[in-house]
Amino acid sequence: MPTSGGTHGKTDQLSAFVRTYLAEHDESERALARRAVDPMTGLTLQHTWINSLAHGTMSRAPELWRLRALAAGMNVPVQMLAELAAAQWLGVEVAEFSVGGGRDWVAVSVPEGLSPEERARFIRMVEDIARHMTK
Repeated sequence: MPTSGGTHGKTDQLSAFVRTYLAEHDESERALARRAVDPMTGLTLQHTWINSLAHGTMSRAPELWRLRALAAGMNVPVQMLAELAAAQWLGVEVAEFSVGGGRDWVAVSVPEGLSPEERARFIRMVEDIARHMTK
C-alpha cells in the first residue's frame, strides 16, 4: 500500500486525534508547535505542518522525528502516534498483547467492509495466533 497521497481508505486516525486534542485542550496549532520539539534531534514542528496534519491534507506519512516531536508537544507516547499513523496511511491495525508478562505487538491489515463485531473478532483471532507463535 502506498505511503503517500493522504489517508488510506476512510480512516484519518492521527489527523482526528490531533483535531480532538486541540479542541479538548482549547489550544491553537501555534501553541502546540511551540512545544513540539523532537527530544532526539531538537527539530521543531511548524504550525503549518500541524494544520496540514489536522486537516488531513498531508501528502505522505510523517517521518519518525515529526511523530516524536508531536508526541512531546502533546505529552503522549510516540508509539501511540505511530500506530495511528500506520492506521491512517498504511491501513494497518496494530494490536498489543501480553505474553509471559512481556509486551509484544502485531500489525495486520484488517479487511475492509467488516462490521465492528467482525473487526473485533478478526483482531482477537490475530492476537491468538501471535500468542501461540511466541510460545
